Amino acid sequence: MQTQEQPSVDDLQELWGQLGNVPVDVDGYLEAPFLHFAVGTDREDVWHWFEAQHPDVSVAAFMGIAKP
Repeated sequence: MQTQEQPSVDDLQELWGQLGNVPVDVDGYLEAPFLHFAVGTDREDVWHWFEAQHPDVSVAAFMGIAKP
């Protein structure tokens, strides 16, 4: 069985920066696709995906509201 390689924290930080360019409506839903997420996806679902990709990833840390 093949396993997918875990992305690095640096790779995820780069993707986080790209997510910052994706418009979000006032209710927190994506207005443009991002990676495999469709228009209309709740941004919190995307945040949970980031945290699920690597045990050392914290969305709060990426946002600068918590220490890494």
